[in-house]
Amino acid sequence: MRRVAIALGVIFTAGSARSQVRLPIIDMHMHAHRLADYGGGRPVCASNRDITFFGVDPRDGITGEAVRKAKLCASLVPAAASDEANLREALASLRRHNIYAVTTGPLDLVRQWHKAAPDRVIPAHAFGDADSTRPEEFRKLVESGELALFAEVSPQYDGLSLDHASLEPYFALAEALDVPVGVHLGEGPYGAPYWNNPKYRARLTSPFQLEEVLLRHPKLRIYVMHYASPLVDEMISVMYAHPQVYVDIAGNNWQYPKPYFYSQLKRLMDAGLGKRIMWGSDQMVWPKTIEIAIAAIANAPFLTSEQKRDIFYNNAARFLRLSKEDIARHHKR
Repeated sequence: MRRVAIALGVIFTAGSARSQVRLPIIDMHMHAHRLADYGGGRPVCASNRDITFFGVDPRDGITGEAVRKAKLCASLVPAAASDEANLREALASLRRHNIYAVTTGPLDLVRQWHKAAPDRVIPAHAFGDADSTRPEEFRKLVESGELALFAEVSPQYDGLSLDHASLEPYFALAEALDVPVGVHLGEGPYGAPYWNNPKYRARLTSPFQLEEVLLRHPKLRIYVMHYASPLVDEMISVMYAHPQVYVDIAGNNWQYPKPYFYSQLKRLMDAGLGKRIMWGSDQMVWPKTIEIAIAAIANAPFLTSEQKRDIFYNNAARFLRLSKEDIARHHKR
């Protein structure tokens, strides 16, 4: 009989130390980015300790510095020392924990990361940004094997709904090519509209904006990154009405207070949706957050061993339609 043990935040199959096998994990949400994209590589708060969001007095101005000072935590995770270190440390973590990661970002960086670890990095790129590649170029990237997913599609940061007419050609293309799509719905950076994302709107978190997209494209494979947090009830409603929709828990598993994340995850589990929840790290330039994100699920007291394996791997393998050969290969590492 096989037992599952948790050690250092990683789930292993039982056995002698020599025969232990690291069960695979699929990360549905990792980033290939430069430190300059995230404040030059400042440290970040993580939920392995308490986090408190203080208010900012508008008289003093809601600036980036004011917002950073208002977000206090007992655990600051350092950024990688350089862009090269970010790549090196992130890939080392993938290998150490047997992770296969959907990796999104600027095309040049996605190509660089995929070249450095073609067996671990699953290349992705978003459509719908202001400088977005045109649909015909996306088609070429998919047909050449350079892209496997369209993600992280984030019109919320541009003040647009997912059902905006400008995105329709891309969703049509994704359906036609059978390319999975990951869309951002959820919290942005603390105080985002005032200092780094002026067009971000919290109201555009609503997953109901997906309904017309899904009905126009019933064969579209789509997952909601961050599960439209904090609108969990709305997300449950959409997942019930549209059984093809999955969610990931990336970022929420380390960026917010743990009781807050656990209460949301438990609500999704209690609604019977445990077979459609996928793990992700949302690693940007802080490689150590990968292990914090793993531990959040590995140590969740309300999840069974089977539920953890579903979140870590099985659900994503089903969503991505991995072959039996790929699954077998992942389990041999």
